[in-house]
Amino acid sequence: MEMIHSIIIGNLSTASGCVRLFHGRGNSYPGLEHIVVDYFAPTILITLYKEESEDFLNTFLSYDVENILVQKRYLARPELYSLKGKIPSVAIAVEQNLKFKLNFGIHQNIGFFLDMAPGRNWLLNNSQDKFVLNLFSYTCSLSIFALQGGASSVVNFDMSKPALSVGLENHRLNGLDLNKAKFFPHDIMKSWNKIFSNGPYDIVVIDPPTNQGDSFKVERDYHKIVKRLKEMTNDNSVIMACLNSPHLTSQYLIKLFSEHAPEYSVQEIIYSAFSSVEKDPEAGLKIVMFKKLV
Repeated sequence: MEMIHSIIIGNLSTASGCVRLFHGRGNSYPGLEHIVVDYFAPTILITLYKEESEDFLNTFLSYDVENILVQKRYLARPELYSLKGKIPSVAIAVEQNLKFKLNFGIHQNIGFFLDMAPGRNWLLNNSQDKFVLNLFSYTCSLSIFALQGGASSVVNFDMSKPALSVGLENHRLNGLDLNKAKFFPHDIMKSWNKIFSNGPYDIVVIDPPTNQGDSFKVERDYHKIVKRLKEMTNDNSVIMACLNSPHLTSQYLIKLFSEHAPEYSVQEIIYSAFSSVEKDPEAGLKIVMFKKLV
């Protein structure tokens, strides 16, 4: 118990904006693998992947923050409650001075994934004058970083209309030119003509959920996107292929491209923002960057 609080206090002392304070899911802290603690100023969010005692949770009450929330992720229907303060009705994540609306409520995900920070940073630094396709865009944080990095335009596809609505709000929140962003609430696997007609693209982001029910499953469907890339991209295009499954490594993506899009070569592999505290970075978020060979 002393160790987790020592780590949190150390990270909290230098925290600004949003940050992960403790990453038990990286399996580097035996006995604490089920605990994740995030900070979205002025709120701490404790996510539990199995039950914890009330006495343990009460040890967090000494932190000098406005709100401390607990999400019971291990339940079939995750529950969120306030350990200290209240559940904010309006909350914002701030990363590199960009703002993103959060939803602390009944949903499993709050609308912003901290592990994707290296991917967002790559887009910020590599999107100048690029035409970007953002597949499985969710609330569009990658679109916002691409536009902030000088992208000429971003096309966002996600089957969730509510998520894209938040994405539109996020673009407005950051004062971005909405003429440079498009939002399509479509099932990607049934929208090839729409995807092609808006292209061709210089950068394609593929960031799917591991399992989206009947709509998308990584092992069943990822290759279907990969084999269509040639039809939707320009020469020298770059693919940002993301995978967040503990059971599949970056080699899975490399093999898919080798089989279904051999015209693309591996440029680099980018790992989760928390890779330094993960026992095996391949078990977390992997981003494999591919470039089209001309």
